[in-house]
Amino acid sequence: MKIQVKLMGVLKDRAPDGGSLEVGYGATIADVLSTLEIAAETIQAVTVNGSIEHDKGRSLSGGDELVILAPVGGG
Repeated sequence: MKIQVKLMGVLKDRAPDGGSLEVGYGATIADVLSTLEIAAETIQAVTVNGSIEHDKGRSLSGGDELVILAPVGGG
């Protein structure tokens, strides 16, 4: 199944081509992070279809939009 993935900040370079990623049925947020080689502890927030999701074990459905935000720093 296909999901849409948007990576923000310093993670942008890991975004899949065209923003679309093919994952297996029952794939979780953690599975996507692993596929994209992003350590869960290095992200600030995740949204699924516009809602913040704290459970990285949440299963995704075809057509879902996953947005992954990196921590923002500055001074």
